[in-house]
Amino acid sequence: MNRPCVDRLLGVFFLFCSAEQEPATVERNERVHAHLRKYLDACGDDYVNLEQLQLLALERQFRPDGAFARLMGADEFLAALPAFLSPVWLLGRRLDRKVQISISSKLVHWFCTKRLVDFRAHREDLILFRKAQDAASQRGP
Repeated sequence: MNRPCVDRLLGVFFLFCSAEQEPATVERNERVHAHLRKYLDACGDDYVNLEQLQLLALERQFRPDGAFARLMGADEFLAALPAFLSPVWLLGRRLDRKVQISISSKLVHWFCTKRLVDFRAHREDLILFRKAQDAASQRGP
């Protein structure tokens, strides 16, 4: 089965997410999108198997930036997403953090409702995401 890569999924999602929005909202969405891609480049390897890790290493020899997003699919993305809401990766400005949390939640919902992932198979990832979301939402300014 040919599954769409994270790069394509994020492109579609953020296009949809920013459609008919105010310029300030689009700008915040774009900040979160860029930050998410930076996170995937830095930490995505932690959520893949050995074979995928080797594939990523090979890809990075030719095109280092965005390798995770180009090669991995929704399953690997969903496994990596909870840590995107960890204190280390939360954006600095309060409103940006709120948008980061909101967009992450919308992504999980979209992945599940569009059946891009089997939510039963990713039960543990979804629980971890919910815990990360709750913790991030409770952090102060």
